[in-house]
Amino acid sequence: MSQQAAALHYLEMGLSVIPVGQDKRPRLTSWVAYQKAPPSPESVRKWWETWPGANIGIVTGEVSGLLVVDADTQEAVDRIEALLPDGFQTPVATTPRGGRHYYFRHADGYPNRANVFPGCDIRTTGGYVVAPPGTNGTGGSYAWVPGLALGEVQPAELPPALAGALQEYKKTFAHIGGGPENPNATETPQNATNGTIGFGQGERDQALFHVANCLVKGGMSPGNILKTILFLSSHCSPPFPEKEAQTKVESALKRTSARDRNIAEEVREWVQTAQNDTIRTQECHKELCLAQRDQMKAAREEFRRLVQKGVLEPTGRNGVFRKPDRECEAMNLLEAPVESVPLWLPFNIHRMVEIMPGNIIVLAGEPNSGKTGLMLNIVHQNMGRHQVHYFNSEMGASELRKRLELFPNTALGEWHFNAYERSGGFADVVKPGPGNLNVIDYLEIHDDFYKVGGELDAIHRKLAGALAIVALQKNKGTDTGLGGFRGLEKPRLYLAVSPGRIKIVKAKNWRDPKCNPNGLEIAFTLAAGCVLRSRGEWGRPNA
Repeated sequence: MSQQAAALHYLEMGLSVIPVGQDKRPRLTSWVAYQKAPPSPESVRKWWETWPGANIGIVTGEVSGLLVVDADTQEAVDRIEALLPDGFQTPVATTPRGGRHYYFRHADGYPNRANVFPGCDIRTTGGYVVAPPGTNGTGGSYAWVPGLALGEVQPAELPPALAGALQEYKKTFAHIGGGPENPNATETPQNATNGTIGFGQGERDQALFHVANCLVKGGMSPGNILKTILFLSSHCSPPFPEKEAQTKVESALKRTSARDRNIAEEVREWVQTAQNDTIRTQECHKELCLAQRDQMKAAREEFRRLVQKGVLEPTGRNGVFRKPDRECEAMNLLEAPVESVPLWLPFNIHRMVEIMPGNIIVLAGEPNSGKTGLMLNIVHQNMGRHQVHYFNSEMGASELRKRLELFPNTALGEWHFNAYERSGGFADVVKPGPGNLNVIDYLEIHDDFYKVGGELDAIHRKLAGALAIVALQKNKGTDTGLGGFRGLEKPRLYLAVSPGRIKIVKAKNWRDPKCNPNGLEIAFTLAAGCVLRSRGEWGRPNA
């Protein structure tokens, strides 16, 4: 089954999915919307047409009804398996590095957090997991355990023993105070209430050792760790022997050096699975519970090595790095279309220039120069050739309807295009793929005009063969819109509009190599906000 087919299959099951690179990073600029509602089948098809090699990320939490326990190591797998009842069934997938993903029914109250105990992460609201048939780019793959695939068995509720182990992590740091937010807390363990203690027969041994490990990792002094474990052991049911409790503390302390040797691996995994491109060492220390000086030193050394390897790049701010995006889509030159796109443009501009798949056109206009009238004419003339998507930042539905009703010889029911209200973030909503024409009226930037170039670049990267015509505001007497020359970088055709006049500022693809359209102007009128008429011919004002 292809990745696209598998993604659509998961979507049909009611799961929210997103495209994820083999580096486990989302391919989308933002995927927050899909933490609240699944994408449409059309969006999923377009994503995998744009990134055919992308893995599938299943968004966890309430949107998909899933909580996933991610065991990265064999030790973590063994620990989780020991907490599952005999004959227990829930969907389980194996990971490329020998770990396992255990899919459970969503439950409130659990954090989306890495390393809740050694080698184990929780993925819930705000997280995602890579699903079969994903790969890691080095020959490893994600696969369902035979007979335990999603759809073959339903996600089960967290069994009590595993739920208790996961909850105990939260209780330890919430009530005892040994977490990274307060590593020196709790000189006396009496702050923990009796209601939070209650390890039963068969669970005491493992639970006490886990708590001792958390406290060591959190940086609590050995004396206070012993006090806390003795307090907990005395409240077990039945009480746990004091000497055996002391042994648990000694074992946890002895493992400190071994854990330090694994910090490099923990940091690498944390960086790899981080959902943001900006990486902060303070967040890493907090999520991995690195509070001891030698632990944080080991983490700094690993960050230094990751920079040397090119996995991270320094930002110039202390403790802040970025993850460079080095994934490139290979160009298939043999299958690349050479035909231009049939696109109508006002005053026969389309007869002077060629528009190729994936091109951006910018129309920069002065206030009240007729930008919207020009854009609606482009919609009107092209809606029979393309699937037109009109994004408008100024008009509501009633006003747009009145503008459309002004067009002669076209009844309202004869307009066939999709209209949306939108004033920014167009890269998140443009429709990619051949056959789609995105008309953006207009791109609003009220300050920091240098960002116009970045906005156009973001739109361009999302087109994947679609077209975009973007309107910008322009000051009087200039040929470029807000953003200046930065806005000229991505468009293959750039038009400047002033009242009664339109100019070709930049045209990269000439239909006739001998006829350069750059710098040509033409005068025009716009009657009733919709009827375009030229006044004269195209020419150069100084010719």
